[in-house]
Amino acid sequence: MIEIRSTEEVSAPGEYETRHIGVLDGIRAVAILIIVWFHFWQQSWLIPVAGPINLDWLPRNGAIAVDLLVLLSGFCLFLPYARSMVYEEEVPDTKSFYIRRAARIMPSYYVYLFIVLFLFALPLGEYANIADMLKDLVPHIVFLNNWFAVSNQGTHLGGVLWTVAVLVQYYALFPLLARAFQKKPMITYWCMTGVGLLSCFLIGRNFYEIDQNLFLNNTLTFAGVYANGMLGAWVYVAMTKDRERNRAEGVFFTAVALACIWLYKIMCDHRMSYGLETKWQVDYRYLLSLLFLTFIISTIMSARWFRAIWDNRVMRFLAAISFNLYLCHQYVSVKLKDLRIPPWEGDVPPNQLGDKVWQWEYFALCILISLVVAVAMTFLIERPIAKFILKRTSANGETS
Repeated sequence: MIEIRSTEEVSAPGEYETRHIGVLDGIRAVAILIIVWFHFWQQSWLIPVAGPINLDWLPRNGAIAVDLLVLLSGFCLFLPYARSMVYEEEVPDTKSFYIRRAARIMPSYYVYLFIVLFLFALPLGEYANIADMLKDLVPHIVFLNNWFAVSNQGTHLGGVLWTVAVLVQYYALFPLLARAFQKKPMITYWCMTGVGLLSCFLIGRNFYEIDQNLFLNNTLTFAGVYANGMLGAWVYVAMTKDRERNRAEGVFFTAVALACIWLYKIMCDHRMSYGLETKWQVDYRYLLSLLFLTFIISTIMSARWFRAIWDNRVMRFLAAISFNLYLCHQYVSVKLKDLRIPPWEGDVPPNQLGDKVWQWEYFALCILISLVVAVAMTFLIERPIAKFILKRTSANGETS
């Protein structure tokens, strides 16, 4: 979502941004595009290879970009608290925080659930009975769907919604975590990191073979990732206080950011050779988040030309529709294939037959329909309802 930058939010030339940081819009957009590509690749089997250029590793490992989204959430949400710690500004209001998060997430999310349930899942008879439907629907309504097998990997409402559940659960805890971090930053950091590392260790060693996706998507395994996001925001604000950009630092941090991309490719290659790719995610989740954090801070502090790649009108637009694109894209790709759109004959799906014409037509339709739905959801549902909620609560004196 694009934030409207007021005069107070825009940093002076040469200063480091510590409120709205433009490059984070681009990083978020690219992370979601990689996840989208992964899900389209899963259904189409369209391998991105052209001559000597082989980008197959990028969509094949797209699932781990979710960790970058979780890290970005912790980083962005903690920025005002970090400013409070470093600049002694007023601590953000808790009620305002919850209202803004609800206005941002709930309108599109609940409309999406309504559309999928009443236009697809129920008419297509995907539930055996009402009890079967409620076991899937109720956890989604209360954002606990990642904790139950039937509403996680067995859901008929969309396979990506577990991520929203994880983020909302951290939103619910965030003001408490943020206040604890402000008072005892390192103790809070290591407690959160300890929870994350211990959860990943136990799941990776003992519970992996049982409902692996259910345990992989467990909220606790992301505790260290979220902690790194919060720590990163504090470190970044502290290290840039009273500091102006200079060319030498820009060159250095650009080199670091590019090195992070190279290391990411190495980690992706390692994941593909690991044997159990999903197990790799819990075994290396913390280290991957440190790499992502280094990339984020380095990109923020990089040279102007490199920042321009991530902070521009296209990236801001993609960031604006990114949440709704994330919500709908995977469901769109699955339903198109289930409904045989584009049409195909026989029992064997054309992606398994290597039908390039169908693969490209299908891939293009997935992109087009997902973008159209995301734009419509953003500008016809999310933005108007969020604006209404924030205006009403502001008028009632409930938000700052």
